[in-house]
Amino acid sequence: MAPIVKGAQAELEEIETSRAEKLLAVGLVAFLLVGGFWVVDRLGSVPKKPDYQAIATGAGLPAAEQRYRTAQSDFQRAEEAAQSAAAAEEKARSEYEYRREEYRLALERGLAAPELAAAYESARRDYDKARAQTELAQAVRESLAARLAGPQADYEQAQGRVEEAVRRAENRYQLEAFCLRFGYALPLFGLAVWLWLILRRRRARYLILATAFMGFAGIQALALIGQYGWYLLRDIGPIALSVAGSAVCVAGLVGLGRWASSPGRVTRARFRRAECPHCGFPVGAGAVAGAVYCPDCGRKVLEPCPACGGLNMSASSFCRHCGNRLAPAAASSTAASS
Repeated sequence: MAPIVKGAQAELEEIETSRAEKLLAVGLVAFLLVGGFWVVDRLGSVPKKPDYQAIATGAGLPAAEQRYRTAQSDFQRAEEAAQSAAAAEEKARSEYEYRREEYRLALERGLAAPELAAAYESARRDYDKARAQTELAQAVRESLAARLAGPQADYEQAQGRVEEAVRRAENRYQLEAFCLRFGYALPLFGLAVWLWLILRRRRARYLILATAFMGFAGIQALALIGQYGWYLLRDIGPIALSVAGSAVCVAGLVGLGRWASSPGRVTRARFRRAECPHCGFPVGAGAVAGAVYCPDCGRKVLEPCPACGGLNMSASSFCRHCGNRLAPAAASSTAASS
């Protein structure tokens, strides 16, 4: 196995450190999300939630329901009594018709049948009594049905008033919770972006912490937007989600493409790889040693510092000899030629 030189060993250590930092940053985002969603959940308990029982009592729903249930129970009993009376009448009618036919045949054949006559008369009386009871049960049922209509209408109206009041109270609660939660999440996301931009401008060593914090704040804000977006647009939720998600992905792809192909980023990437900042031809360490021109395109690879005269790679931001900020002229010419 070939020995690892000192520079290669340093690069390996840097790669491992970068991987560990990324892993820890992901863990930081996860733990911040646990705390963040706990705060979001607690903010939802600050506004007063709708009290269905209090709203129902205020609208008179319990009393109306009690009157309705009582009238409904009486009607149900009358309905059962009418059905029972109808069944008894049907049974009595069947018995009456049988006894009548039996007595008729006996008379046609000239048979003396006092027992059959008595049975026929008894069946007729029972049938008449059963019909009277059925008529009475039906009259009672119709009377109770008329009495049921009023309490039922009152109960349905009270129920409608309660549903409307609960809907308004729920919307008011959701609006207050929405304001509290977004009043916490959006400023936090703005603070995270502002902090990330400052540390990135300063090229701070722990920019990854600001990146993790911004990722946490962004995920939290997106989760809230998705939650309330679905609540407000639940009737057209799938198509709204499809359109919004597609728009965000397209914008992200366009933004990433512009960022990745920006002249400054391309120039810095070529600079790190010891390539010509104009054409990307590999010039190697010879450029740093003093080769001023690119062997491929013939343009200058090194530019003098206006302060100290030291040579620097074209499009460098600062002089590597004195630290003076360099004019962006070389960078502009590089971008134009690219």
